[in-house]
Amino acid sequence: MTIDLTPYLPSQGPKYLAIARALAEAIRQGELTPGTRLPPHRCLADALAVSVQTVSRAYAQAEKMGLVQARVGSGTWINTLDDSQEAEYLRSADLPTEGAPVDLSIAHPVCPPGHHLRFRETLREVADSAHPDAIDACRPIAGLAHQRERASHWLQETLGVPGTPDDRVLCNGAAHGVMLAIATLVQHGDVVLTEALTDHGLIALSRTLGLQLRGVAIDEQGVIPEALDAACRRYHPRAVCLTPTQHNPTGATMDADRRDAIAEVLARHGTWLIEDDTHALLEPPGLTPLTARLPRQSFHVTSLTKATVPGLRAGYLSVPRGQLHHTLPRLRATSWMATPLIFEIADRWLADGSVEALAEEQRQLLAERQQLTRSRLQGHVMASRPTGLHVWLALPRAWRAEELQQQALREGLAIATAQPFMVGQGAPPQRVRLSLGAENDLERFDQGLTILARLLGEAPPPMLQNV
Repeated sequence: MTIDLTPYLPSQGPKYLAIARALAEAIRQGELTPGTRLPPHRCLADALAVSVQTVSRAYAQAEKMGLVQARVGSGTWINTLDDSQEAEYLRSADLPTEGAPVDLSIAHPVCPPGHHLRFRETLREVADSAHPDAIDACRPIAGLAHQRERASHWLQETLGVPGTPDDRVLCNGAAHGVMLAIATLVQHGDVVLTEALTDHGLIALSRTLGLQLRGVAIDEQGVIPEALDAACRRYHPRAVCLTPTQHNPTGATMDADRRDAIAEVLARHGTWLIEDDTHALLEPPGLTPLTARLPRQSFHVTSLTKATVPGLRAGYLSVPRGQLHHTLPRLRATSWMATPLIFEIADRWLADGSVEALAEEQRQLLAERQQLTRSRLQGHVMASRPTGLHVWLALPRAWRAEELQQQALREGLAIATAQPFMVGQGAPPQRVRLSLGAENDLERFDQGLTILARLLGEAPPPMLQNV
């Protein structure tokens, strides 16, 4: 077959990476569909006026990205798997632990032995005295009444999220909450705006639900108000999905003035807001969510996962008054109701102060790791929050992000590039995201930083030089 990748080719970067990214964008736009056979290497090389070697490297890179599948004797085909565009660092997360690389790639809180002990103790308490409804209930769909009441009080008093228990929905983690909010608002083909770099889960969700995701320019505080205003005028979006606090992957966090400006733009256009506030507890108290400024047009999502223990997938979705009856059918269709026993643990931790204690400990642990990272990578440009889960590291001119990622993995270190977080086409920033929590052992974490510091001070191996 013949395909025209020219409209999708970014103007910068090595040619083989440009072709791989063009394939990704053509797939995302629906121009290349699952099961399509790609042209032979020489045919595409002739069409793009590049070498056969460049096309071979592009196809190999596309296969690493999960976009295509090479079949011996049959050619290269667009992947038919639902997770064909899943980030490489997520696909490699199931490697055996023995000999596994130091993991600075996955968003994960620090989970020391004391956290495990507290979780086990609470499990024993729940085994002895769980609320009867947590064992045998299958309604109300939005969650058990006592769990929603406790959560509503906590959301209002600690995070500043307006609403009553009747406005809260318990869900299986923040990703589930975002999906429920989007499914409540958006129809197939609708436009949703988000940051130009955004959580890879939202990108995957846009493909699953068939919505058109459009990126808006960001700076060190997240979405730029003027850019958001222009995008609203251009696209007339059904909703805007934003992460104002510790944005993933950059760590950008809006101050009060920026939040006021964003809220004014959304209010003027009457556009629904979905606020992903998953990292709220990783910041010291004091930040007021965007939802508090737009209570009648905002869906607020948060969870306990990033501040307590990863296994406590307790998510909380707050919906505007009058929208609950639209959300509950989506909840019923996806999981009937959130797992009551998980929320029995969350309810006890909210009641006895464990959530606040664990969140404070998490902030201290991350602050220690932020300081260690800055010490080990001194002299390099990076963006982060003092208690942030991530570091957004700029690379020296000699390195390309994908090449550093590959070389680091060869040397026993897993990191994430900007590619999985890109919305739309264009050259991704030459940065990598370092996630600071997955390695509970501080010595092993430091070992990973040492590997990275050494690589950053060296030139790429010859085999990684640009074509």
